[in-house]
Amino acid sequence: MRLRWWLTWVLTYPLAKLFLGLRVSGRKHLVTGGQIIAANHTSNFDPLILGWAAAREVYFLAKEELFRYRPFAWLIRSWNALPVGRGGVDMKAIRCCGAILRRNRTLILFPEGTRSRTGEIGEFKPGVGMLSVVYRVPVVPARISGVTRSIVSYWFDRDFVRAGLRTKPHRRGVIEVRFGPPIYPDGYEANRTGYELLTAELFRRLQALGES
Repeated sequence: MRLRWWLTWVLTYPLAKLFLGLRVSGRKHLVTGGQIIAANHTSNFDPLILGWAAAREVYFLAKEELFRYRPFAWLIRSWNALPVGRGGVDMKAIRCCGAILRRNRTLILFPEGTRSRTGEIGEFKPGVGMLSVVYRVPVVPARISGVTRSIVSYWFDRDFVRAGLRTKPHRRGVIEVRFGPPIYPDGYEANRTGYELLTAELFRRLQALGES
């Protein structure tokens, strides 16, 4: 673990618990070595929430516009953010993800590919299944709740605020992260069907985490 990442986590995690009401359960499901944490996506702030919740060094992709805002840019760089063009995840980004997993690191991905405007989980893209099968790493589902009603979404999702989809909360809420048991790539074939089947299982498990 890099010293910069560790110091950032130690200094900011107590603040996340105090001001965001962050609660974490199921952290025991995270594995040693390479893994993908796959979560639902409702806010630009989600990667930082998952970094706090995971309590280990993580890597994630972030749209390049987010690197224009300080000190937010400093924080996401400390969290090992990799800039990606607005056009979506390209081959360069996929290669970066592969390099991270080959080094036995923890990679955060959002299978929806974009933030949910309503807070409901949208359709998953099969890229997470492909990375899991090709690089032989488990996928740990993570369900984030409470962000759409939090002050961080009001601050960091201004496009949603302007569209009337987020409002300023009157009181501090609770942001919760639930990790589920990992999905291992064993038994899934290295083809599109295998990738889609693993991704479909991930979708089912994420939905179930919201019901438990």
